[in-house]
Amino acid sequence: MQAENQHYLRVYMGHLRQKLESDPAQPVHIVTETGVGYRLVGAQ
Repeated sequence: MQAENQHYLRVYMGHLRQKLESDPAQPVHIVTETGVGYRLVGAQ
């Protein structure tokens, strides 16, 4: 069950990046924190 949830989250975050990022391959707004999760980065 946990693996399904992780896959669902990864796909969902990919969809958000497609909508929010100018280059989803080099995210600026939604950053992956290895071993932690995802972090939203505010305007700088």
